Parts: sequence; C-alpha cells; structure tokens
Amino acid sequence: MDKLSFDDAFELGNQFRDAAIALGDWRIQHRGSLSKAEWDELDSQEILLLNTASSLYTSAIGLALADGQLAMERLRMSVKEAKAAVKHITALKQALDLASALVLLAGAVYSGNAASIPSAIVALEDAAETIVSGTDSQGA
Repeated sequence: MDKLSFDDAFELGNQFRDAAIALGDWRIQHRGSLSKAEWDELDSQEILLLNTASSLYTSAIGLALADGQLAMERLRMSVKEAKAAVKHITALKQALDLASALVLLAGAVYSGNAASIPSAIVALEDAAETIVSGTDSQGA
C-alpha cells in the first residue's frame, strides 16, 4: 500500500478548492433563480469544501491507498471530472448532489478513512456523470 504524500495531499487540496470555487461561481451566476434557503445551502457546502481543502494543505497525510498509484490517479480524475461537470449543471439538485459528493470525498480523504474513499469516488463519479449525461435534467 502506498501512502498519500504531502505533495499529493496538496494537489488534492488544490483540486477540491478549484471545484468549490467553480460551484461558487455557478451559485453566483444563478443567484436570481435561487431562493435564500437554496443560496445558503450551496454556500454552506462551498464553505465546507473550501475548509476541507484548506485542511488538506496543512495536514501531513499518511493515508494508505489500497491500490497505490491507480487509486491516486482515480482520486485526481474524479475531482477533475466533477469540476468539469459544473459547466453542465442545469438544476439546483445537481449542484447540491455534486457538492455533497465532493464534500463526502474530501472528508474521506482528510479523515484518513481509506475504506470509505472508494465509495466516495463512485458517488462523485455518479453525480458528475448524471450531470454531464443530462439523465437527471428535471432537477429540483
């Protein structure tokens, strides 16, 4: 088992931060169509994700990844895909689903819970795929 290095943790922190900023940009672009409660909910998710990203920067993570480099590459790619999916969000539900999946994965990485990372990656990939494919275009 390989350990997640400080450089890897820093890179993941950057990716999570970038995804949070992209979600925040989406929130701002759609402020006219969001209720106060919806705005606040997205804001809360964005702040949680930014705080977790910041924590990743400052922690000396020694998280063991079961599949070594393959797991790290999948981590990187799933966050990049999520960030790209933000451009395809058409409904608040999609934004919340993506934000929640990002927070779940960031929390799993930050907590060092290697057992929960694979399911968190799958949840993030599923949320991103649903958005990009438009299979949940009805939204909330």
